[in-house]
Amino acid sequence: MGLFDLIFGSGSTGRKVGSLTPQTTELISREWEEIDILLKQRGPSQLRQALLKADKTFDNVLRDLFTGEGFAERLKSARESFDYQTYDKIWKAHKMRNSLVHETGYEPPYHMVEGGIADLRNALGKLGINV
Repeated sequence: MGLFDLIFGSGSTGRKVGSLTPQTTELISREWEEIDILLKQRGPSQLRQALLKADKTFDNVLRDLFTGEGFAERLKSARESFDYQTYDKIWKAHKMRNSLVHETGYEPPYHMVEGGIADLRNALGKLGINV
């Protein structure tokens, strides 16, 4: 294992060479400003919208840094970048997002939605992206 592999991980992790594109970096900043505004409003609709934005933004980061056709494949490629608890929380936040989008009448408690958003923010921090 060379120094590059030690810093960026071996090819088996799916990590791409390089870093976030300038477009993704700008998008992350704009999206998290909007997410914070939505969180302050605390309405059910705003919280749901904040979770959808957080999940989408996290996926944009995964798309820049890891290989995979969809969110699930990219997150699996990123597995070694997270401890078990963080990885599990990312999956739970994404599943909550999917339930909001695909299940009629799904209304999770606000603290669960806020927790999912916080978990995605924390996961970005583990990738070196502070929002």
